Amino acid sequence: MLSFFNQEQILDPYSSYAKWRSKYPIWREPTTGFWVLSRHNDIQLVLKDPERFSSTAMGGNSDPSLPLLGDDPPKHTLLRNLIGKAFNRNVIDSLEEEVTKIADELVNKIVAGIEFDIVSVLTSPLPTIVISRLLGIPEEKKEDFKLWSDSLTGVVNEQDLFERAKNVYAMKEYFAGLVVERRAKPSVDLVSLLVNAELDGQRLSDTDIINFSILLLVAGNETTTNLISNLLNILVDQPDIWDRMHKDAALVETAVEETLRYDSPVQYILRKTTRDVHFYSERVAAGESMIIVIGSANRDPELFTNPDRFDIERGTTPHYAFGHGIHYCIGALLARLEARKAVMAILKRASVIERGVSTSLRVPSHMLRGFQRLPLIIR
Repeated sequence: MLSFFNQEQILDPYSSYAKWRSKYPIWREPTTGFWVLSRHNDIQLVLKDPERFSSTAMGGNSDPSLPLLGDDPPKHTLLRNLIGKAFNRNVIDSLEEEVTKIADELVNKIVAGIEFDIVSVLTSPLPTIVISRLLGIPEEKKEDFKLWSDSLTGVVNEQDLFERAKNVYAMKEYFAGLVVERRAKPSVDLVSLLVNAELDGQRLSDTDIINFSILLLVAGNETTTNLISNLLNILVDQPDIWDRMHKDAALVETAVEETLRYDSPVQYILRKTTRDVHFYSERVAAGESMIIVIGSANRDPELFTNPDRFDIERGTTPHYAFGHGIHYCIGALLARLEARKAVMAILKRASVIERGVSTSLRVPSHMLRGFQRLPLIIR
């Protein structure tokens, strides 16, 4: 029986994806009843058609509901136009110096020749510090933010449902207080932007602002952390690429892009049909949910030559790591910037990177792919 949500999928999803693309282009996942799509042509069709394939399956009715991810037009269009102003290229380019400084400061704390966990030292704190500053939140809250974010995404096995709910409630309470503060005394940050914004002549409700802030925190933390850890996990086994990047820093950008394709930090997203649709011989009824496996689309041989090979020469590719269509990730430019600066900070310190002797640990999630622990050594 085909199965999506098992431990083997977390360790190695790609062999299963290849089988599904070849023999089972659509199938029903037994534990959820959701339909699974894995071929890039089908996934592109779904992501380009929000009218037939609704984003409400991404949690539009959850608590807290996450705007943008779980919204369809016209609300999605209005929200995206609003927050997009804070993530345009000019704004992201203006952050380059600050992100470089943060990455350098974190990497300079590493002791050469001694094993360390790159997740706790760099890949987790870097995006958390950056998004905290954009939101106008004190850096000393970063440990709380990591805990809250992990609770919301469910990537910590040790947490029971009560503990997760308690942490999510604490996160909502924190942002509720911050909204009150910024309404009384606006600052130059994203929360102040949301407090003072108007959509179609109306201001956002406190609930909308809180949920928007939570989305920015989680999306700016989890996915970028996973991107950087996946990238370093690949590079540690590619000393020739590491040597080449020392000589040509432009290769850092192509390494980031190839990692997004080769080992995507988000493996799937959800959609819900608004009417009956057909894929191959199957009828998907209106109101049914679908698992859209973007990690599989990024390894589809119909789109990529030698897709299971990490190819630093591949160049710019039309991958799906940041989605496609109207829901293309609004923070893509920032994630790419942080990943580049993280690698460049290590390049300044290390002629060699090696695996540590301790065991690495993958994030226990089928949707998010990254590391909870990745022991390395620099020399």
